This record gives sequence, structure tokens and C-alpha cells, in this order.
Amino acid sequence: MHKIWMVLGCILFLTACNQPIAQSQQQAAVQKSTAMYAVLLDHPTLLDDETNLKIDQQFNSAENPSEAAITVEQAQLDDSVIAVRTEYQLKRDQAVWKVVNKKQSYQCARGENTATFQFDLCP
Repeated sequence: MHKIWMVLGCILFLTACNQPIAQSQQQAAVQKSTAMYAVLLDHPTLLDDETNLKIDQQFNSAENPSEAAITVEQAQLDDSVIAVRTEYQLKRDQAVWKVVNKKQSYQCARGENTATFQFDLCP
């Protein structure tokens, strides 16, 4: 009887250990098929920076979208630049999202235009 409980305990333990691996693989496959994943591939240190971060994501359709626009705005610890905004235009090719256009603009701390973002570098 003792051996049966030991075998059942081992089976239960191995079954419990196997499930998280399968879930993490499935989660990784889902994450790779998102527009945000394409942005993170383009900017891999985006989530590593310890700055204020604002992300806006818009799709062309609620169901089965084929185009997306993602705007990432990062506050800067710089005396001349308040924030950097990166605008991504993405298209889905089958199950893979690809960046088709990327623009960066800057909000300056000094100069003539400090209220809005501009494409020229800050003075």
C-alpha cells in the first residue's frame, strides 16, 4: 500500500510540474503574434528603462485587425528633452505583425516650441 501512495505522489508531482511549461510556451506563441511584440522587437529595452512610459495602441478593426498604430511616449531625464514620442505604423502579414513606418519626435524643455512635439532635435 505504501508503494502505491508513493507512485501516485510522484505522478501527481510530475503532472503539476509539467503544466506551467506548456502554458508558458503557449503564452509565448500568443505574444509573438501581437503588434506590441513587433514594437518590442524594434525597441527591446523599452520596458527596461525606469522612466514614465505611455503607450497608445489603435487597430483598424475590433475583430481580425490588419493594421495598427502604436504610439510610445517616454519621459526623459534630460535638461533639453522632456519626452520622446515614437509612432509606429504596423501591418499584419498572415499571423506576423511588421513595422512599416516609424517616426520619432521630441518635446523640448527650452527653445521656441516647448508645448508640442517636433521632429527636429531639441536645442
